[in-house]
Amino acid sequence: MEIMKAIIMLMVILVAFPLVMNGQETEYNVETESVSTHVDKILNGPITKEGLKQMPYKLWFNSNYKTYRVNTDVLRDAKKKNIKDLKILAFMGTWCHDSNREIPRLMRIMDDMGIADQLELYALDVDKTSLKGKEKGYDIKNTPTIIFYLNGEEVKRVIEEPEGSFEEELVRILK
Repeated sequence: MEIMKAIIMLMVILVAFPLVMNGQETEYNVETESVSTHVDKILNGPITKEGLKQMPYKLWFNSNYKTYRVNTDVLRDAKKKNIKDLKILAFMGTWCHDSNREIPRLMRIMDDMGIADQLELYALDVDKTSLKGKEKGYDIKNTPTIIFYLNGEEVKRVIEEPEGSFEEELVRILK
């Protein structure tokens, strides 16, 4: 009887474990239909640089990323600061021209600084919602909305475009 209980318990674990683990995995670069009739497919939810390098997004991402020249002179002092406590949460739309321009620039700067892994990027639909609902509680009205955190505290929001440049924003944040 004990062996039968053990076999049943093992079967339950073998069936339940993959289901539980699968529910915890984050699915990146999900392409969906937009709620807007003026927009075709969009990325929705958590996304990565690799997702933005796929068609049709790569048409704007690659050119804006490759042609942006990071102002290393401005960043020189910022690179000396303790940048490991900086986290960036960005909400964008693959359908949004401001996002198409600014997000590749931000990603290029973060790559240059060696902190690309400190960016969390979410794609929203035109109604500023996503499949995972990450945007709830952040009061997102425009895209991109880029939220800078230092030591876990929100210290700056850049909405649509920075005042000046992202390099200058980072210097002000990290001073």
